[in-house]
Amino acid sequence: MPSASSEPDSDATAVEETSKDRISPLAGRRMITASLLVAMMVTAMEQLVVSPAMPTIIAQLHGLDIYPWVISAYLLASTVSTPIYGKLADLYGRKRILLFGLVLFSIGSILSGTAQTMGQLIAMRTLQGLGAGAVGPIVLTILGDLFTLHERAKVQGYFSAVWGLASVGGPILGGYLTDNVGWRWVFLVSVPFAVVAIILLAWYVTEPKVERNVAPIDWVGAGLLSAGLTCLLLVVLDGSKHGISTAAGLAVASLALLVLFVFREHRAEDPILPMDLMARPVIAASLAGSCLIGAILFGIDTYVPLYIQGVQGGNARLAGRALMPLFLTWAFSVAVAAKAVVHRGLRFGCLVGSFFIAAGSIGLVLGATYPAWYRFWFYPGLVLVGLGMGPASLSLILSVQHAVQWGQRGVATGAVIFLRTIGGSLGVGLLGAALGWELAHRLAAAGGSGIDVAAALRPETHAVLGPGQLVLVQTSLGHALRNAYLQMAGLGIGTMLCALGLPDRHATHASAAGGIGAGATTEEEEKEDDEFALAASEI
Repeated sequence: MPSASSEPDSDATAVEETSKDRISPLAGRRMITASLLVAMMVTAMEQLVVSPAMPTIIAQLHGLDIYPWVISAYLLASTVSTPIYGKLADLYGRKRILLFGLVLFSIGSILSGTAQTMGQLIAMRTLQGLGAGAVGPIVLTILGDLFTLHERAKVQGYFSAVWGLASVGGPILGGYLTDNVGWRWVFLVSVPFAVVAIILLAWYVTEPKVERNVAPIDWVGAGLLSAGLTCLLLVVLDGSKHGISTAAGLAVASLALLVLFVFREHRAEDPILPMDLMARPVIAASLAGSCLIGAILFGIDTYVPLYIQGVQGGNARLAGRALMPLFLTWAFSVAVAAKAVVHRGLRFGCLVGSFFIAAGSIGLVLGATYPAWYRFWFYPGLVLVGLGMGPASLSLILSVQHAVQWGQRGVATGAVIFLRTIGGSLGVGLLGAALGWELAHRLAAAGGSGIDVAAALRPETHAVLGPGQLVLVQTSLGHALRNAYLQMAGLGIGTMLCALGLPDRHATHASAAGGIGAGATTEEEEKEDDEFALAASEI
């Protein structure tokens, strides 16, 4: 998979030749960079804008039982399509594929804003995810074509600022639009940005027609992976509805498809996920940790707004603000950890980060257990999770980059992102399935099986519920969410165990001297490692 992260194989002169000959004259780089910033903003804002609106969407469209699919379908579609778009960009050019992705994303956004049922919304979110899969990797690839490594380190600051702005402004904007304009606008707000990016890219980016000798896309592998993960998600999210026999059949089908995928990747000329890399101990530990980190991150992003609205009785604006402590402290911890984890050791960085994540998740558990004191526990818990996300995620991705040759870093980095997103989609599904089962069980035990749970998710509809019903729903949902947060704490502890498989400080320095990755042998290349840490901070 092509990626900006794989460019360090070339020296500065070669990259300058690339920037002149393959993308556009250097005079247009500012406008191209601006268009890439806008394109990145489109997908960076998407999930953060949508999250605060989800409880309100459930209240209007209903379908709490399939609520996790709105998140998982988007993540699965964008994740599985990412390596395919990377290959298509090598075959047909970056500009063409990036424009296609932005157009498809915009169409999916518009259709999501017009959805009338939860099923329609899930289908349109899948289309949206298929478009989003093209944006991130190709934007980074074009940056690699435009700038030398030294220049790219400077430009990286602008893209980090975009993610910081999205982290702070996205939840606030999503909550404001939901409360004051309507939840449909959280999907439509990204369309004007996408149109601006399309116009700028179409006008300023020029690519000559070049014959590219690239291995064919592994469509069979992509199909097996997509089908296997879809069956697995069906078991996780909907298995209880279809009965034991159907769920068992889907589980067997998922296992068989994923086993066939592994065999296929061993034979493929250019596999989507190279199995020889995945089997290395350091990489396997990093990928497992990334999968758990993804489950925690997307779980918090999904189920914290649900707590604020469904248990505390807040509106969408408050639900959006609730996520701000996490993202602000994450941005701070990334800035501190970007260089520290390289010098103190990747194992140490991941251990410290995952400890903070587990401790912060316990804070969420305490906040949900004692609703009257939730501010005392809940927000400090989110702060701790944010402080842990920076060093943990950086250590995991840098461990993979140190464990491979320079020419394999793009593929290895893509695998980390892939597993983290897969972990997010599966984690949201598993947590959602457990939450839905416990909520239904508690309501049934209290004689409230017929209560309209969706009415408890918006302050405007609380009056629809009868005496005592609102308290019953809030109490039952609070208990269910408490256990979801407790499971996240367990995932944090699991990440600490994965950290034990990462290189320590001495192994990291040995790698820089020609050991694990045989990549850095000079002060200049140690400087490049620091720049890789900064690049990873965006991921």
